[in-house]
Amino acid sequence: MIKKSVLLLFCLFGIILFLSGCFGDSISIPVGEEGESISVGGNEEDGFTLETKNADGESVSLSSSKDLPDDFPEDIPFPEEYQIISTVKLNDAGEEGMNVSYMTETTFDEVWELYKNFMNDNGFESNTEMTSNEYSSLVMQKDNESVSVTVIAAEGESTVTVNLSYIKTASPE
Repeated sequence: MIKKSVLLLFCLFGIILFLSGCFGDSISIPVGEEGESISVGGNEEDGFTLETKNADGESVSLSSSKDLPDDFPEDIPFPEEYQIISTVKLNDAGEEGMNVSYMTETTFDEVWELYKNFMNDNGFESNTEMTSNEYSSLVMQKDNESVSVTVIAAEGESTVTVNLSYIKTASPE
């Protein structure tokens, strides 16, 4: 039964994406009697967005593109030269998460040092750190903010791939 439900959800999502391509930038489909809806929109150039709303007007949204989100924290550093592969942004009940994947020709050690210095200079504490010759990962925390960095150097390649995640949880009231 669960497989059928998941398959139905994927089919619905695919149909919505198809229809959004046929009828403009986005489409919204009511899914309940009290104002619940699913909206999907976008294109390959600007990225895609999926948003759900419940009867109370609360929403969860997920978007993807190849541009750095406007509200990505300015203090999180990037190398001088880099190329974004993808970005994903999620908002849910006051909590936000952003993920940026990029490539750079800056060396593995320089990129790793960039984020270690960021952690030390900005009051973050290391939760988890793993390092090897071609892979390093760091999860750091400060108050209600968490930053995760994974740096990967492929053997024989001159580029380094970085996956950078930022999560800000809702402040306790």
